[in-house]
Amino acid sequence: MGVAARQSVNTNIKNTIIHFKHMLGRKFSDPITQKFIPFVPCQTVQLPNDDIGFKVNYQGRDAVFTPEQVLACLYTKLRDIIESQLKDVKKVTDCVVTVPSYFTDVQRRAVHAATQYAGLNALRVMNESTAIALTYGIYKQDLPEESAKARYVVFLDVGHASTQASLVAFHKGKLQMLGTTYDLSVGGIWLDDVLREHFCQMFKKTYGINARDSPRAWLRLLDECEKVKKQMSANQTPIPLNIECFLDDKDVTGKVQRSEFEELAAPLFEKIRHLLLRLLEETGVKKEDVDSVEMVGGSSRIPIIRRIVHDVFGKDPKTTMNQDEAVARGAAMQCAILSPAFRVREFSIKDTQPYRIKITWSGGASEGGESDVFVERDEFPFSKMVSLYRSDTFQVDARYALPNTIPHTTSAVGSWRVLGVTPNADGQPRKVKIKVRLNPNGVFAVCSATMYDTQVVEESPAPEEQPMEQDDTSQPPADQPAPGAPPADAAAQPPTAPKPKTKTISTELKVEERLPVVFDIEKYAGIELNMQAADLHEKQKADAKNAVEEYVYEMRDKLSDSLAEFVTEKDAEALRSQLSAAEDWLYDEGEDAEKPVYEHRLAELKKLGDPIVERYREAEARKPAFDAFDRSIIRVRKAYEDYVAGGEAHAHIDSADMEKVINAIEEKKRWLDDARHRQERRSKTEPPVVFANEIAQKQQAFEAVVMPILNKKKPAPPPQKKETKADPPTNGNPAGDNAAPQQQTAEMEVD
Repeated sequence: MGVAARQSVNTNIKNTIIHFKHMLGRKFSDPITQKFIPFVPCQTVQLPNDDIGFKVNYQGRDAVFTPEQVLACLYTKLRDIIESQLKDVKKVTDCVVTVPSYFTDVQRRAVHAATQYAGLNALRVMNESTAIALTYGIYKQDLPEESAKARYVVFLDVGHASTQASLVAFHKGKLQMLGTTYDLSVGGIWLDDVLREHFCQMFKKTYGINARDSPRAWLRLLDECEKVKKQMSANQTPIPLNIECFLDDKDVTGKVQRSEFEELAAPLFEKIRHLLLRLLEETGVKKEDVDSVEMVGGSSRIPIIRRIVHDVFGKDPKTTMNQDEAVARGAAMQCAILSPAFRVREFSIKDTQPYRIKITWSGGASEGGESDVFVERDEFPFSKMVSLYRSDTFQVDARYALPNTIPHTTSAVGSWRVLGVTPNADGQPRKVKIKVRLNPNGVFAVCSATMYDTQVVEESPAPEEQPMEQDDTSQPPADQPAPGAPPADAAAQPPTAPKPKTKTISTELKVEERLPVVFDIEKYAGIELNMQAADLHEKQKADAKNAVEEYVYEMRDKLSDSLAEFVTEKDAEALRSQLSAAEDWLYDEGEDAEKPVYEHRLAELKKLGDPIVERYREAEARKPAFDAFDRSIIRVRKAYEDYVAGGEAHAHIDSADMEKVINAIEEKKRWLDDARHRQERRSKTEPPVVFANEIAQKQQAFEAVVMPILNKKKPAPPPQKKETKADPPTNGNPAGDNAAPQQQTAEMEVD
């Protein structure tokens, strides 16, 4: 995977898959697919439903992989690299992936499906142009305030197979994408192809060979032309092209100059000019209002592209960003913004979608209709509500309104069937609101549908008030009207009927989604897991094989060097024989054995080699262990001698405790001398009498006895008594200080 696979394409041409990014979400018959198939070294096959498949040899058998599966494999490889480099991260699950801004709905769904195949959670499917703008804006400290005029920046991304241009308005802490343009026929590979065709014709005339006759030679020539193109960006002198054993065992050579290349590729470079002019036209921004132009992408280093930018905008382009990593860095920053684990400065992103989307509805007895719900350069994510009047189940179809403006043969976005719609009590259609949305990934969907019905609320009659007995004296005479009573003619008019109260009832409806391309997540995620398990098995097997091979070479060298003193000649010859046999087996029967077989073979070798290595290691570690124990005993003995001599440092320690110290000294000294003496008489080719770790354990046990005694703290000195001065005799008290104090009695109240 990755760079290693790309470098080995010429040696494994039939099993290497490249350029699969441009086939994501496409059909085999798509013109874009057919345009890239000649650049794919492996066999490309047409699957059922016009899907694309790459046929390669996998684990000794023919296998077919879809572009989404290959992308999932790449994601898995990237995750493995990250997990191996970040020791604090055990497992990577969340990610942000980028796509070209011109990707359609089905292509974005394809990329998202690939992340699911790989077991990743895509927090965002982000436009590459937006990622570049984020890389530029989030670090800029001199952006204008929101109340000031925005800074307009054009980003030109000349990539491997396409060119994109975008115009972005920046304020402090925010960016707004104003518009994007693209061209799928301009990019590094198409410039390389121009050079390849030039040299192909040259070699026909000079050497009488046609590079097209050999797929390997044709691909090799493309790689060499890419190198020549890169050299021409920095040199005006003619650049040579030399290929040994190119075709029919012939060495070929040629050369090309920058001016000649610019003339050959003039139509492609002119497309970049039109691309930039179209960007200004579509966004309505004058070139004088553009503050700067930033160039990214590997092919943006070609000098003529810089001149084209200067001609269009009247200013030199800048390359303040990393031209190869600008997109990846923007995706990383977006991932940090979305992750709760990082604290990132607030930065608002307003992105736009490039295509007009319309919906049509039909079904049942009601009439159909259509509406443009999103137009070019509409901001997303965004939701809209569409109100319809329907009396039964109906279908909403979404498609791109202008199929000629999208780089895809499929203009359909999807269909959504709304179920459960019924007419009202009068048989009239009900109001249905459908919610359509472009989510943060730029994917369109009908999120929900709600049916509304208006019903009359029946009011319960108010209870009649009972008349109350009143004092007749307060009533006016019968022939006189009551004060404030309405006139007689007014009372005779009929009362006005109150308006009926109504309420609106909403009902959520079931929505069935039908997409033009369906990705079987469960199936392909399972296949990917099986492939990961197979990769792990192969890695473990390779590691086990390498361990045997490494042990053979290492021990063979050491037997004649560092281990020579610690093995008899007989044992050395026996081990050398086993090592040679293992080496022969590795390159014969053991070339492709299973992991347990390698482990068993290594264990058999270590039965002979480990005792030798152990004797060597013990000899290296034993003397330092003896010396450390000697120093410990000497330090303790000096402390004891200081105690015997009456030194103050240990005078506070009991004699019984110091007796324990001297006994431990004598005991360990005898053991140490005896072990050293016995070891000195033992041959280096024999097992050790005493081991270094045993010596260290004896030292620890010795220090555990004596150090607590020697480290006893001196007892604190007793507190000194303070001398009190005699008080002078008190006047009028002949007894002086010795007189008993007079007791003061509390006054007591008496009746």
